[in-house]
Amino acid sequence: MPIYEMVKGKPLLHYLDEYEKHLTWPAEKLEAYQWERLQQLLKHCYETCEYYRTAWTAQGVRDIRDVTCRADFEALPILTKDIVNNHYKDLLSSSFNNNIRKSTGGSTGQPFRFELNVDSNTRREAVMWRGYGWLGAGLGTKSLYLWGADLGPPTILKSLKTDLYHRFYNRKMLNCFSLSSMNMLEHIKDINDYQPKAMVCYTNPLYELARFINEGGYAVFSPETILSAAEPLMDFQREEIEKAFNCAVHDTFGCREFMLIAAECSSHGRLHINNDHLVVETVNDSGNPVVGRSGDLVVTDLFNYGMPLIRYQNGDRATLSSDTCKCGNPLPLMERVNGRKLDIIKTSSGKKIPGELFPHIFKDFSGIKRFQVQQKSLSELIIKIVASEEYKAEDQQCIAAEINKYASGELLLIFDLVEDIPLTAAGKHRVTICDV
Repeated sequence: MPIYEMVKGKPLLHYLDEYEKHLTWPAEKLEAYQWERLQQLLKHCYETCEYYRTAWTAQGVRDIRDVTCRADFEALPILTKDIVNNHYKDLLSSSFNNNIRKSTGGSTGQPFRFELNVDSNTRREAVMWRGYGWLGAGLGTKSLYLWGADLGPPTILKSLKTDLYHRFYNRKMLNCFSLSSMNMLEHIKDINDYQPKAMVCYTNPLYELARFINEGGYAVFSPETILSAAEPLMDFQREEIEKAFNCAVHDTFGCREFMLIAAECSSHGRLHINNDHLVVETVNDSGNPVVGRSGDLVVTDLFNYGMPLIRYQNGDRATLSSDTCKCGNPLPLMERVNGRKLDIIKTSSGKKIPGELFPHIFKDFSGIKRFQVQQKSLSELIIKIVASEEYKAEDQQCIAAEINKYASGELLLIFDLVEDIPLTAAGKHRVTICDV
């Protein structure tokens, strides 16, 4: 790995060492470091990004030195995906012209594109490895990834290059996009043959594999740790996975725009936020800060100077905590990830039903293999169900009664028994979809 990084010219190991040392700092020193880095970033944005200079000036910020405290920063306008799409060029820094371009499909199906400078990309990789490291899946650990695959048919040269790349990181990749009931045994064999020390997996494909293992009574190698990613880990999923693999499962939280935002504490369950690399806030519907209850996530990358995303609302919801963790890790805490803002089901009277209600309801029905709730109007809710032989007609009545406890009968519940519910293009299973 050191030779590989030297050839690539990436200071990954240097940054990883730097971020590891931050874990020995007291919380006060981390906050001071974050504020210092944030001031430098805001100055850079004001001087080199047309969008921020215009937007902040219109809000009364005539000199970026007027932003003297956290409250001043929290008064700056929130950046949305629509703003980025509409002002893309003006968000690019005039000081950087060799950015890495990335994109994400987005939960609404609308592609979202952004950029970051090369050094920022290396830093976020280091932060990711630090978080994976405290959960036992750090850089160099023999790991198996049940992960998304590259798009398009690979050439022989690309396949060789990709295989060599993963060998440098001491990991084996399995394509979760292709996971199906037809090849579950093949995936189990791959795990048994490879015998990884750690597994890093998309949450829902891992859950489906665990269900298959438990229902069939198959023997599978037990790694020392499993990390879930890409989707929130529900309690019933954690229980199923830990039963199948006989080891602890730890949640991680991130998004493509920032990579790893937080990773679970191995001792106490809540997630530690990477606040020496990011500024993470939660706000209510009025844009005011909230702590201790669910809010819209607003994130700032302290090191993306190529296309700074300042107070960017990524569409996720989370609950931040003001508690201090007893594990000794000084990074602040996120109580839980509450899902995506678009996952909230709405009614005509203004009720808002959180998406996490539905996994809570459906977990108690053994005849339901998979489900998805989709809202296309304020008056209807489509409930797609992939059922097993254990599914009974009265299950539908019980589900409807539970939902109506919260919807007060305002929604027409349309049950649709289907053969399959396809994953999104990103390999995720969306539990709830709200199109209104």
